[in-house]
Amino acid sequence: MLERMRIFWLPSKPVKKLKDLPQDAGVYYITALWIVLYVGKAKNLRNRWKTNHHRYQQFKLLHPFGRLHYKVLAASQISAYEKSEITKFRPAWNGTARVTFWNLLCLFVAIWGRVIVYALLLLLAIAAFMYLLMQ
Repeated sequence: MLERMRIFWLPSKPVKKLKDLPQDAGVYYITALWIVLYVGKAKNLRNRWKTNHHRYQQFKLLHPFGRLHYKVLAASQISAYEKSEITKFRPAWNGTARVTFWNLLCLFVAIWGRVIVYALLLLLAIAAFMYLLMQ
């Protein structure tokens, strides 16, 4: 499990800051609330996202929660590393030509469902803390 979580400690950028990506070769991950949605590779990360990437519109929909994590690698390593990461994570957007309405609806429900669960857990923790303080 920790092996799968390691990508969330990699450098990342939100949707609005993609122009700040490094100009190096590497593998990138589109994520939202700890869900890996897409894994890709680029010889130049900034140029890959500066030109209109085919997943950019879907990525914009994730705006408050979506992030692009990346790992800078030598150009000779990126193909093999990308294949191994796709095999490991099996992202929903890899292998699909286009994301359908139903895919986006399921993603919307999954992300907002997590937000609601996290908010409820936070409220429960605050209520428990207040209860203990009043005892």
